[in-house]
Amino acid sequence: MTMIVTGWLRLLWCLMLLTLSIGSFAYAEGSPVPRTARCSLTSFVPPALFHAKDPRNFGAKCDGVTDDSAAFQKAMNAGDVKVAAGTCVINKTVTVSVSQRHLECAAGTVLKRTVSNANNMFRYQLSYGSLTGDSIVNCHFEGANSPDPVVDWNAPGHWDIPVQTAGDVSHFLLAGNTFSQFFGQSMFQTVGENGGTGDRIIFNTFRSCPLYGPALVGHRNGYVGYNRLIGCTAGVENDHAADNTGGNIFECNLVTSNSAPGYITGGVQGVNTNYSGNIVRYNIITGDKTGILKKHQEGGRDAQYFDNACTNGCTVN
Repeated sequence: MTMIVTGWLRLLWCLMLLTLSIGSFAYAEGSPVPRTARCSLTSFVPPALFHAKDPRNFGAKCDGVTDDSAAFQKAMNAGDVKVAAGTCVINKTVTVSVSQRHLECAAGTVLKRTVSNANNMFRYQLSYGSLTGDSIVNCHFEGANSPDPVVDWNAPGHWDIPVQTAGDVSHFLLAGNTFSQFFGQSMFQTVGENGGTGDRIIFNTFRSCPLYGPALVGHRNGYVGYNRLIGCTAGVENDHAADNTGGNIFECNLVTSNSAPGYITGGVQGVNTNYSGNIVRYNIITGDKTGILKKHQEGGRDAQYFDNACTNGCTVN
């Protein structure tokens, strides 16, 4: 009897060791990629909220029908915002022009758009000066497009971008959110010749994008990591020769295709743009319509790509 018990204990011990060994390659909690020494993050810490108010305190219904844009604008003007569960329709642009303003959603919250041509849902911009330290975490954004997104770059919906920072907006945190089915060219985008520095785009899911999930334009030292991109692109795209770029890192993301392709790039477009300071590494790119997009610039000024896993029909362009 003692020998049988001892044998079972040894077996359980071996199974535990095997589990721990496998666990070192298992998907980390909240992370889309296997945990490795290079991709070791498992979660993020949301910014602390200061006397946060629910937009319902300012008249929002969050009934899935009423346009709650005005109430959200008042709430964001007043301070930090914590949205309780419900479907809140935001069909106009909510503009944020102060630093350190935090928006967080409770589980079961949907921020929904039922129109296609209302430009941004949230726009962070200051006419003079700069913004820093704003954040949106744990929110579910849902647009009016179809799961197989309609793409029409000439339509007003081209700018149906749920979150956009314009000009010198830095250290923006976009974390733990989901985005799907907007008409716009991106789900999150920086714009401007000086599009800020140090943004962190982490632990989000981007799905059914006409083109980009996150797009950094004129941005420096940004970090895009631990995101899921399903039928979406992530990358840097400068629209003008004077747009600043460099030091942006894209790592530990999982990029897959659905009906639309998915790509990840350290730099495309731009006239004589130097993307060599941008790094794309440790990503998993998979699917027969998926690839790492390497847009070469003259004089070796393309971004740096290394240690990316490109499988199941994925190609490098």
